[in-house]
Amino acid sequence: MINALLYAPEYRPNMSSMIRTAEFYGLKKIYIYDKNNLLSPPNNKTSRADMEHLARVWTAGAIHHIDLALVEDPLQFLKEYQGRKIATLVDENAMPLNDFQFQKNDLILLGSEKNGLDENVVPLMDQSLYLPSLGHTSCLNVAVTFGIVMNQAMQSI
Repeated sequence: MINALLYAPEYRPNMSSMIRTAEFYGLKKIYIYDKNNLLSPPNNKTSRADMEHLARVWTAGAIHHIDLALVEDPLQFLKEYQGRKIATLVDENAMPLNDFQFQKNDLILLGSEKNGLDENVVPLMDQSLYLPSLGHTSCLNVAVTFGIVMNQAMQSI
């Protein structure tokens, strides 16, 4: 089965949408490098309410049906991962998504909303993909991109 690693997401609504999308497409687990502590907010009333909101509303309950596997050391995780590592990048030198054939044990990586993937992660990728823009906007929201990539991956395996 395809796997996914959310690399340092910065916004809880985007992370929640990607969790929901992963579960929608049948993933039983999603890996998260939670550098920004979105899953471990401060222990206060507002943060607890945000986490309850994440579970109930933002993921539409998907969080109760998928394992969130926290990755503490992403470089070590990537070096040990047994399948291909596929990154989505805003880079026209990468392969267009529609030209790529996914395999069952691929790991799809999406970087943070502002910074993408760290420069020391990119060399560990087996393939980089991009979604060609037909309009003037150079890139999509990370959660939207994840949905498009997941749909393409599921159609090609």
